[in-house]
Amino acid sequence: MALHYHIHPQYAHLQPLIAEVPRRFDNEGSLMYQVRNTIKRMELNENIWNVKSFQIPHFINRLAYRYFRQSKAARSYLYSLRLLELGVGTPQPIAYIEEHLFGGLSRSYYISQQIDYDYTLGDLLRRPPRGAAEMIARCIRFINDFHRKGVCFHDLSVGNILVKICPDGAPLFYLVDVNRTQFFDRPLTCSESVKPFCRLDTTPEQKEDILRQYARVSGFDYDEVKRHYAQHSRRDKQRRKLKIFHLRRGNDHNE
Repeated sequence: MALHYHIHPQYAHLQPLIAEVPRRFDNEGSLMYQVRNTIKRMELNENIWNVKSFQIPHFINRLAYRYFRQSKAARSYLYSLRLLELGVGTPQPIAYIEEHLFGGLSRSYYISQQIDYDYTLGDLLRRPPRGAAEMIARCIRFINDFHRKGVCFHDLSVGNILVKICPDGAPLFYLVDVNRTQFFDRPLTCSESVKPFCRLDTTPEQKEDILRQYARVSGFDYDEVKRHYAQHSRRDKQRRKLKIFHLRRGNDHNE
């Protein structure tokens, strides 16, 4: 097995410690998330890092990620750098690591600074603390700001926007899980801007309020925002139904 490292120059002196991550990941650290991918908070020699281990891809993607496409770990690192260059909040990237086995990509890891956040956007919507309405309004302005900078954040879920409260009470926002971000050299169109809102898991009333606020701060006509959202939402539901149908057919054939 061969290991490939790419380390931010600011952290080059920590290369020996970063090289230990693949060996120590399974048995150390505090588990933060585990579905397809696994995220841990790891403390290594007084360094507190957020480490994401990506699921081993299937055979074709193992070869594609090795020779033709950037891995999810590499994209997480590179896209985070790009976001920071654009002034969009995201945790400081430290490194990514790829394990190459039998000519293809096996496991891969993305390492970033751990953000000790106070809330996710989901917390503000589901268990609103005092001042939640103002924080949500500021979050919508944050989203509009990176849309104007040409950033399309496709994984706009309520868990992928972190909120950290500054000592003066002002919220700071951070995007996480950024490997599916798309960058344009122009502001997003209304349709491009609205499409990611389909991923937000909210009540219909909350979604309507968010879209209304977004229309106001973006300058898009609210009727146009609603129309594009309805179109994308309908297509998204159709894609999900087809995916479930094919998964069920596959399971039936395997039985």
